[in-house]
Parts: sequence; C-alpha cells; structure tokens
Amino acid sequence: MKNKILIVMTFLAGTLLFNSCLKDKLNTDWTSSLAGKMYAQIVNPNQQSYTITNASTDQLIPIKINVATDALPTADINITLAIDAAALTAWNAANGTSFTFCPNTSVSSVVVKAGTRTTTAYITLKSANLLSLTTAYAVPVSITAASGGVIIASNFKTVIMQVPVANQYEGSYNLSYYVLRNVPPIDAALSGNFRNMAWKLGTSGAASVTFWKTQLWGDGKTGISGIGPWMLTINTTTNAVTVTDATNPAVVNNPAYNSRYVPATKTFYISVYWGAGPNSRAATDTLVYTGKY
Repeated sequence: MKNKILIVMTFLAGTLLFNSCLKDKLNTDWTSSLAGKMYAQIVNPNQQSYTITNASTDQLIPIKINVATDALPTADINITLAIDAAALTAWNAANGTSFTFCPNTSVSSVVVKAGTRTTTAYITLKSANLLSLTTAYAVPVSITAASGGVIIASNFKTVIMQVPVANQYEGSYNLSYYVLRNVPPIDAALSGNFRNMAWKLGTSGAASVTFWKTQLWGDGKTGISGIGPWMLTINTTTNAVTVTDATNPAVVNNPAYNSRYVPATKTFYISVYWGAGPNSRAATDTLVYTGKY
C-alpha cells in the first residue's frame, strides 16, 4: 500500500519535470530555430508505473511514443527502443531509489506512420509468476534510434517503468454489507445495510489481499474503532477465505457463514465478528470486482 502512495508522488514529480523540460527544450510555440525539426520522445518520461499480475502468461505494458514537430511527418518514422539497464542504475543513484531490474523483459520498436505523431510501443514481460510480490521492480526503456533525420530528445528518451506485482485478487471492488453494533441495545444509527461502496483490496501475499481501510459502520461514513484493515487469505484449492486483523486478533470468521471467493464472478463473500461475539459486533460483506486497483 505504501508503494502505491510512493508511486503516485514520484509520478507527479516526474510529470512536473517533464513539463518543465518541454518548455525549456522543445518550446510550445515552435520558434523559428525549431521550425521543420522533429524530435522523438517518450510521453511522460522519467518514471511511470504499471501494475502487473503474478501470472505465468506474457503481459504487455504500453509506452506512448511521440514525434514532436510543427508539421505532421510526411513519411513513416522508425523508432528503435531498447531495455536500458544503465539508465536504471543512473536513476537510482540520482533519486535515492532502489528499484530492482525486472528480468524476462523485452521492448518492441515502432513505426510512427506518415500523417501522425504518436504510436504505442509495448514492453513484453514473461513469467511474472516467478517475481517477488514485495520487490520494487522496474523496466528501464530508452529510445536509441530514429529514422528520417528525427532527433532523439535527450531529456525525453528514457522511462523507468515501475511494475509492482499484484496477485489475481487485487483490485477495485463494489462493497455491499450488513454490520451490527449491539451496545446493547442495537445501535440503530450505526447498524444496518450499506450498498454499492467503492472499495479496494491490495496485495499482501501470493494468495491474500488487505482492505485499503477499516470497515465502516452502517452509516457508510464512520470507521469502526478498535479494529484495523482486514486481510483476506484465500485457500487456492477450496477458495475458502480466512479473515484476520493484525490490530484486533478478536476479529474471526463467523462459523455459521461460508466465507469464500468465487473465481467465476471475482466476488468475495465474508462474514466476521469480534468483541463479545456474533451478536455484539459483526459484519457480512460482499465484494464484487470492478477493475484494477
């Protein structure tokens, strides 16, 4: 979860640097000294991030390529790209990062067609199932050549593509739930049903995910005190789900409920209780996958 926050912060910093370089080096009004020239560049250079899954099948990671010019190219332009390990070493040294070179990667070269300025290249990543879920991997890619007299823009030629590894259960979910707070009597303001809340589950192991924040009470606004974000561990043979809470070990599965994961619909069904028991503090959640984290 911390890695995702770091990714966003670093990306924003890189975007500011990119915009500054664009104004300094290429200019946005194409002054006479730049007229007629063409520059090959990676859109959003420096650092980007693309989450991959721990799958054995090949995965494609897109990189947007642009030819900056005052007039559309009249001929096809070949742009050659390469994995650039030296660029990652330099990036780590300059930015105090410790990204690990991601193995089993290659990158396609591309053609920017006449009459256009942009295209998409792809990093191919193989055997991500062999990667660690906790290592900060990155794939460094640089433009190494361009045809037709196109100049490689030195400050736009390289991207450090961070590739955090997510398991198959990580993602954004639609959460609907029933929660009970029995003081006693039952707290009518905080107990009850809540439907269609955006929720996220982040990778915490090969077959486990963790809530991005603590469960809420029935009003959909108030966080439940005395507990932490729940971790869901999936039995990959039976798809049974065990819920644990590092902050409050009293949070346990409700034995009267079949807490499970349904692969066909990418849906979690869980029920837990804590405190004095299932008639005191309890929650039953349904989480339906909606997309990437």
